[in-house]
Amino acid sequence: MDYIPVFLRPVSQMNTGLESYVEDKAKDVETITSSSDKLYFKQSEEVPVWQYKEALQGKPVIEHGKKVKVSKEVNHPERHWWIVTDGLLENLDPPLRDHADIFDLILAVNLCIEEPVAFSQSPGQTIGGTFQVRENALESRDDLSLGSMPLAILTMNEIPSQVRLSESPENIYEMVRDFRSTSVESDEDMDIRVGLHMYDDALTASLWTAMSNFFFVCENVLCSGRPAKPVPRITEVTEMSEEEAKNWKKAVLRLKHPDKGDVPSLYQQTDLKVPTLRYMRRTASMAIIQAMKNRHCDSNIES
Repeated sequence: MDYIPVFLRPVSQMNTGLESYVEDKAKDVETITSSSDKLYFKQSEEVPVWQYKEALQGKPVIEHGKKVKVSKEVNHPERHWWIVTDGLLENLDPPLRDHADIFDLILAVNLCIEEPVAFSQSPGQTIGGTFQVRENALESRDDLSLGSMPLAILTMNEIPSQVRLSESPENIYEMVRDFRSTSVESDEDMDIRVGLHMYDDALTASLWTAMSNFFFVCENVLCSGRPAKPVPRITEVTEMSEEEAKNWKKAVLRLKHPDKGDVPSLYQQTDLKVPTLRYMRRTASMAIIQAMKNRHCDSNIES
């Protein structure tokens, strides 16, 4: 049984660079569940761990010696979670090799989450604000506001108290590990690998970067190796309508080319109903999962 330490963080719609400590909003989640019997999620503020006895005495480098069981408190306990695997990592083929395999599992779990939160082994922003000097000592500026969310576009998503994975994470993990760790044999495989990296980046990127990344994930993996345009492919493979996909594309192109011609800004496009970022994230997840499943089927047929 393996315990993987992670932090739960809001997805990018909360991150506009205008508000501090947005990660604290993820503490509202109380339970996370899935249909898998090999993986579950729990919170423990304090856990018993084995440590070298010499390390407890302050020695910086310890390579051998006696280990003792001690109690350890986790950092940021309100957002700290353990991904507990029971037989999943122990029975991998090829076996667990390095930290990349852990990153792949976290990414696979995130692909299965539809709510506006995601797991990361980075806690996000943990310090903020500024100090001023008073009588040769630093004093926090308590008069400063943490900020607010002035951008209403794309941000109207509440973080729920319960999160449930929509897919079987162990099946997704097997595919993610294949496409991220094995040698690339085709352009389609490379596009999926790039798509996985772009998806992972989008989860903790700024609002606008995330909106673009999720669209390009869909374009990369759904149009790879075929003369196709992204909007029809998105509507064919996912639940998004043609109008929603067109509006998404218009918004992304406006961000990508802010100085092109007479295209109005996002604020001037009052008739443009851009999908929520939560919806974009779910659409990108569906697109990349479907692309991986299709390539797996093609590989099995070829072999």
